[in-house]
Amino acid sequence: MPSTISTSYAITTRIAERLAESLGQRKFAMWFDHSARFNYEPADRRLTVNVPNRFVADWIGRNFEQDLHQAASSEIGSDVELNVCVDPECFNQPASNQQQDAQQTQNPDFNAPATPPSPQFQTPTTHTAHPTNAAGPATLAPNTVVMPRPTSSAPAYSRKLRHALDTFVVGPANELAYSAATRVAEDDATIAGTPLFIHGGCGLGKTHLLQGICNRYRTRNPQARVHYCTGEQFTNEYITAVRTNKLDQFRRRMRQMDLLAVDDIHFIANKSSTQQEFLHCFDHIELSGSNVVLASDSHPKLIKQFTEALVSRCVRGMVVQIHEPDEETRIRIVRALADRRQMILQPSAARELALRADGSVREIEGLLTKLHAFASLGGSRSGGLLEPVGHTLINRLFEAEEKTGRRAKPVRFNDIVDTVSSELQIEQAKILGTSRNKHIVLARSIAIYLTRNMTSMSYPEIATAMGRKTHSTVITAAQRMQRQIDENAPILLPSEASSTTPKELVDRIKRTIKRAPIS
Repeated sequence: MPSTISTSYAITTRIAERLAESLGQRKFAMWFDHSARFNYEPADRRLTVNVPNRFVADWIGRNFEQDLHQAASSEIGSDVELNVCVDPECFNQPASNQQQDAQQTQNPDFNAPATPPSPQFQTPTTHTAHPTNAAGPATLAPNTVVMPRPTSSAPAYSRKLRHALDTFVVGPANELAYSAATRVAEDDATIAGTPLFIHGGCGLGKTHLLQGICNRYRTRNPQARVHYCTGEQFTNEYITAVRTNKLDQFRRRMRQMDLLAVDDIHFIANKSSTQQEFLHCFDHIELSGSNVVLASDSHPKLIKQFTEALVSRCVRGMVVQIHEPDEETRIRIVRALADRRQMILQPSAARELALRADGSVREIEGLLTKLHAFASLGGSRSGGLLEPVGHTLINRLFEAEEKTGRRAKPVRFNDIVDTVSSELQIEQAKILGTSRNKHIVLARSIAIYLTRNMTSMSYPEIATAMGRKTHSTVITAAQRMQRQIDENAPILLPSEASSTTPKELVDRIKRTIKRAPIS
């Protein structure tokens, strides 16, 4: 019997973990945390979800059946039988009758607290219940397992995070952020209690760094209390704690962390009470010498409706920015992501994909996923690996991308001016005017430089589009921009909180132009 109980616990624990990831913490806590108990019968390959009343049964059956099947199938197999049964007696039993120690099995996908609570099992009994998919009663097997909680109120590393610092591709655009992340992850005494704030555009590696910090910190300090969540999850947990009168419990858990990492912290910007609660948690963790790591799309000073006190706490620590990767870094990212898929790219093909891939690392990953599908459909394998991918499949990939809405050349002059105006937050009229303000001159030079490089327009044609009588000033502007790119000295723009380089700025605008929908 103990081995059966232990096996059921291990399986349902993993199913709970997968279900929580699929639904999100808020939905899981509302409908499963206290309202469901799982029973798995290995002999019949049947998973039964016991719930206290018909309303919960109907709601779970109507809204979460697919998620349940997916979570169960991933652990048990697609032939698993799933039943949702109303069994109020399961929830009326005294807690003392529900506790038996069970042998814990190691689960690679679930990181338990350093001192885990004893698994909760129902005393072996037989119950009669009414499954939602049957008219009559059904008999449940003994050893019904109480639904495990993937995130308990105890300080825990609640779930396995998929990113590691070792797999982060470092380049000029992110090396400062990576260095700061490594120092936090390795618990550098010189920065103890100093918050780290990482900001940058979507898909540039902020989540990778935060999860990598948590994973390495936990590896180096197995007993540490580590928690990773998003701003939305923090908000939902806080609201749930308020509504269920468990605010003290929530505060104890959050404020006792050795490392708290919150991704997309800008989510709480317009939520005053959540910001106040987070501020108190922030202060308590920082004063104890523990670490807080935050990530956002924007610099703390540029997040609208962020309280002054919270901005002050953020900028008091290390604030580092991740920029879009340069060409060489993108090539290394392409190769690294291809290696993970056991896909070999010819060197020239990897370079071409990196050059033609627009925007974020996430977009490069998406392109490689499609490329892998093309290669799998039409390619042969050698030693389990796909044959090297060449230019033919790369061209096929981008032809498919253009058909689904990606921009096709030629690019128009107005597209370039519109994008430069938007990116640098300078009115188009000023770009096309005669102002000698250095930031307007820079915007004008970028527009001329990109027009010359991305369109077939000649210098006289560009001068006409710019409203100039002669094209000598246009040539001068293009040459000046090229020199700035070659020198690549850092520049600080009024629209941005930290410095960038001319090359990074021009590459970013160029990718934005290419990503724009075809009009």
